[in-house]
Amino acid sequence: MIKKIYRFFHRQFSKPDERGEYSAGRWQDMVRVKVLELCKEARGSLIDIGCGEGLFLAKLARANKDLKIFGIDIWDKILDKARARLLKEGFSNIELKIMDIAKMDFQDDFFDTLVCINVFFNLDEKTFLKSLNELTRICRKGGRIIFDIRNKSNILLWFKYKLARYYDQTVKNLPLKTYSLKKASLLFKNKGFKINKVIPIGFPKGRFSPIFVIEAVKS
Repeated sequence: MIKKIYRFFHRQFSKPDERGEYSAGRWQDMVRVKVLELCKEARGSLIDIGCGEGLFLAKLARANKDLKIFGIDIWDKILDKARARLLKEGFSNIELKIMDIAKMDFQDDFFDTLVCINVFFNLDEKTFLKSLNELTRICRKGGRIIFDIRNKSNILLWFKYKLARYYDQTVKNLPLKTYSLKKASLLFKNKGFKINKVIPIGFPKGRFSPIFVIEAVKS
């Protein structure tokens, strides 16, 4: 019964063109909307890391036609969905690759903008730290990394993730990892990045928001 209720509300709060997709969901979409605002004026090259079915990529390609866009994911079937979505919308110049976030096949200082959203809460801390090394390695000087974290200080989020395995089968093998804003910011600062923006997502607003979208710029 709990699973049926969850699936009903998950579908109701997902956008019509995203319903049934693995990456759909109210919070996920709120993150994508906010990050899209940050990327509308981006120039040069951009990579969406953990791009899933291409929900963000399709919106970005419509909003910013001057970007050279890449997308990677570790799941080949979900990349097939992304290709189909992008081709349906007429975008054939977006390069998609199967690739592990913790070991990416790009040269140092390759990208102007890196987007990694709705991803880190799916990684254990060891993989997160390896991913951080890769993200900072392939970001150009003066470039930026835009990412989000699920907030460790939000007690309701803690309960949600503790109970998630009982109602959401898609996350039963995931760590559902939360991070403190202070720790996440310090990790990037130690890699030579300046935290440029911190945007709270969801309710309540402020330091107890369930999600933070963060923009870090490479010094």
